[in-house]
Amino acid sequence: MDLRGKCEHLPLKRLYYGLFLGLIAIPLFLVFIVALLALNQQFKRQALENIDRAQETVIAELLSDVDVMSMRLSHMLYADNNQVLAYAAAADVENVSLRHENEKKLAQTVNMIFEPVTDVISINFAMYDGREIYVKNEITRPMDEIRQEDWYQAALENRNTVYVGSYDTESVNDLYMGSRKDTMVLVFALSPSIITDSTSRIEMIMYYQVTAASERIKDYNRDYLDGKNKLGIMQIVDASGQVIYATDDREFPESEYTCITSRIPLYDTVWYAKSYIPTSELTADFWHTAAWVLGAALLVFFLAGYFSRYFLRSIIRPVEQISDGLKQIEDGNLNVHIAPSGQYEIRTMIHRFNAMGRTLKALINEYEEKVRAARDTPEDYFKEIAVKRSLTPKTADRMAELFRDPYVLVKLYAPGISGGEEDAEGLRQLRLGFERNPRFASRCFLAAQTRKSVYIYYRAAENEYREKLLSLVAELQRIAENEQEIVYAVCVGQRNTDSGVMSLMLGELDRMMPFYHLCGRMAVIDLERDGAWLAEVCREAGQYEGLAKALYIADDKNCVLERERLFAQMADCGLPEAKTKMYAAVFAISRYFDRQNMNFSEVFGTDYNYREKIERMTDIRSLKLWLTNYFAWIIDYSASKLNISETDLIVRAKRYIADNYENAELSLSSVANYVGLNEKYFSNRFTKETGEKFSVYLTELRLQKAKELLKNTSFKIYEIAEMVGYHNAEHFNRMFKKYNGISPLQYRKTM
Repeated sequence: MDLRGKCEHLPLKRLYYGLFLGLIAIPLFLVFIVALLALNQQFKRQALENIDRAQETVIAELLSDVDVMSMRLSHMLYADNNQVLAYAAAADVENVSLRHENEKKLAQTVNMIFEPVTDVISINFAMYDGREIYVKNEITRPMDEIRQEDWYQAALENRNTVYVGSYDTESVNDLYMGSRKDTMVLVFALSPSIITDSTSRIEMIMYYQVTAASERIKDYNRDYLDGKNKLGIMQIVDASGQVIYATDDREFPESEYTCITSRIPLYDTVWYAKSYIPTSELTADFWHTAAWVLGAALLVFFLAGYFSRYFLRSIIRPVEQISDGLKQIEDGNLNVHIAPSGQYEIRTMIHRFNAMGRTLKALINEYEEKVRAARDTPEDYFKEIAVKRSLTPKTADRMAELFRDPYVLVKLYAPGISGGEEDAEGLRQLRLGFERNPRFASRCFLAAQTRKSVYIYYRAAENEYREKLLSLVAELQRIAENEQEIVYAVCVGQRNTDSGVMSLMLGELDRMMPFYHLCGRMAVIDLERDGAWLAEVCREAGQYEGLAKALYIADDKNCVLERERLFAQMADCGLPEAKTKMYAAVFAISRYFDRQNMNFSEVFGTDYNYREKIERMTDIRSLKLWLTNYFAWIIDYSASKLNISETDLIVRAKRYIADNYENAELSLSSVANYVGLNEKYFSNRFTKETGEKFSVYLTELRLQKAKELLKNTSFKIYEIAEMVGYHNAEHFNRMFKKYNGISPLQYRKTM
């Protein structure tokens, strides 16, 4: 049983809970889980992106300062033909007055160059003789300490190249008088070559500049600690991981903090901006939002649960009560009453159900009273007997005077139309057409479910009824053909007065109806006239079932065997008996085709009147010749109709043998290959389904064909042997005598 079928058999409450969980609750829960997971990733990604953008801002400001000050340093060195360096070198003298005058000129020149610049805190000229000359603020760090810095040493090794260093002021006045705490000061160092400094007195030129990046980092960190942003604590470190600038000296364990790093490319080295933020804070906003989402989800589930409870109480349970009440009514309990409950419409439905139960009980009581007080029409009783087979004739006879007069039963059968029940209107029109005939209207009842098979009850009160009845039958056939294009074959029963034999007569009509195949278009089968002959033909037909089957499956060998057996029977009797056997064979064949749902009239393209054809034949030889051609026509039709490629493998094998028996090389192996089976398996299956071995079957078929040639042709014996698949005439003679008891020559003489 498929899923839909299983659902249809579940109780309503169980089905509701299953559908509610499967289609609403579980999908909603999964949607919320997936949404929360997606939100978690989104919030985390957004937090990281915010930190990245903050780092990008700091890096941009830092790199901007580096680029601008490098350009200013170069401008200062080369301005006015190295005038600044000349003043610095001139100030490196022992004469105080002269030194003071040159330092003043140096300061004026530098201040003029850096007039709009306020973030340069000091310009330091370090001389080879150890003297230091400062413009603006004096640096408080010892010169020996400064000379140990990596950037200082790198500048000494690479003349005329700017190197960048930095200082982080840890306290007020840490680097120079007036410096603030936690300020990042960039140092730009350049050691001039003799080309730049022709005096060779200046060892190093150093610019000290406060970068705005430190203020930016300080603001970010302060706001983070005050809870105004989610950017964490930012630091700047060098390539070795040494902290260059930080406002917070705490340790940041990897187990608790997430580190976001951005690269800062400088001229000679690489720095990194690092932000440390507690991992839990990356999704803090998420949990705040998730709390609202979960609250909304709980509210939705609460409302869904309330709806379910309400729906069960107000709809499902009352519907179950109604269903149970209907079942009780179905079981015959009309006293059922349901207490109204549920929604307004459901309560209204229950009130109507209770009212329906009371009304139904009253109607049934009224109907039973009417049934007890009234009788059905004779036509209703006849339909119960003939079509529904739900009433015996004797019971009907006790309930109504239906069989007081002699009667004849007639069956009309139309094989050319479908037997569905959708033609109720067509049946009504057929009845109206028949009732326009006065004799039918006054003497007949009609019983049918469809137009395909119709039973008629004819009241035969007068003695000379037969001719009038047959005339009425012909008129009914004409009405059906003209008005509804239906060709009816008719079977007319014998007159009876005993109601007890009506069921037997109906069965006799059904059993004899297939004889319409023998009587042609619009056949009329008269059981009173031909009953004995038809019964004899019906008895004889039983022995020709094998012939009918062989013709239906186009089995040449068995068809020839059955035909020869029939011819042998006909040879031992007179012409009337031979014709009876011939009728029986044709009847058996047509009946077999009917059972296989194949329209027998399609074999010849029309409905032949076989009685007329056969009765015109005057000798048994004509009968045999006609039957031979008749069987050949049918077997050709069956072979084309069966579509051998799709039917049973053994049928295909038989057809292949019948088409190739004259080939002396035909073998079990070649036939097995043709039908696509293993040789041993095919041999076992062939023997099991045909009752004889393959070699015996092939030999008998060849010898049957040889017998036909011996009887009907003048070919020589060795020619016939070759024609049926024997290269050796002596071997053919031996096999023929073995199977038939006489030689081929003796057989020909006998024939």
